[in-house]
Amino acid sequence: MFQRIKVVLDPLSGIRPLIKNHFLLHQLIVRNVAMRYRGSLLGLFWSFVQPLMMLCVYTFVFGCVFKARWGVENETNSAFAVIMFCGVVFYTLFSESILSNCSVILTNPNYVKKVIFPLELLPFAQVCSTFLVGLVWILLLFLGVVFIYGNLSWNMLFMPLLLLPLFLLTCGISYFVASLSVYIRDTPYVVGVLLQIMFFMTPIFYRVEAVPERYRLPLQLNPMTLIIDEARKVFIYGAPLNWYLWAISMIVSLAAYHLGFAWFYKTKRGFADVL
Repeated sequence: MFQRIKVVLDPLSGIRPLIKNHFLLHQLIVRNVAMRYRGSLLGLFWSFVQPLMMLCVYTFVFGCVFKARWGVENETNSAFAVIMFCGVVFYTLFSESILSNCSVILTNPNYVKKVIFPLELLPFAQVCSTFLVGLVWILLLFLGVVFIYGNLSWNMLFMPLLLLPLFLLTCGISYFVASLSVYIRDTPYVVGVLLQIMFFMTPIFYRVEAVPERYRLPLQLNPMTLIIDEARKVFIYGAPLNWYLWAISMIVSLAAYHLGFAWFYKTKRGFADVL
């Protein structure tokens, strides 16, 4: 009882197991990346093909069919595609990590039955492997910004700082859904529906300003809105990082990470009994 309360109150409780078991964490990440495309003919080439196919479909539907535009000067279909792809990349990292963690405990029952195995590593390693593969998508985004916008700014170097709150937020929610999926097997289906709804509630292919003011509050409360908007301003337009907004997103993400880890730590003792 006291140990669980200590985990909730200790701000470093979610970091210590990762540092203590860093070698094991590295092995899990390497295994996840290696197993991702094992048995496929194209292997890691799918890391390039998949986002490009998504980009083509979204550009055709929203740019050509619905004639959606971002509202910038001299905007073309290619420019709109790059702006939209920036949002797609960040949201895909978020959604794919969470969906994969819905089954990370259920598909590794052998680890659960080992008393000494730190189960906290499994969701964290899953998020890390998804973000590593996502570096390919960020490379494609960089090439699109350079060749279509002709924009190369030193502010692009802030991309790791922009990814940090996204990573922490994703880990926090992943800890929560990984634990909840063990006790409630419908969790993956519910999470899938919620992520689809959240996709359209995130300014990926439209601007927040394009939404009527009375409907903007849910979008503004969405933490992904702040992260994606800042990523576009810094990475595409070369604007300086807004440290105030970045600090807000970091505080929200750190809180989500800590609460998610505390929930996972509190509930993991019952995993073996359920499985």
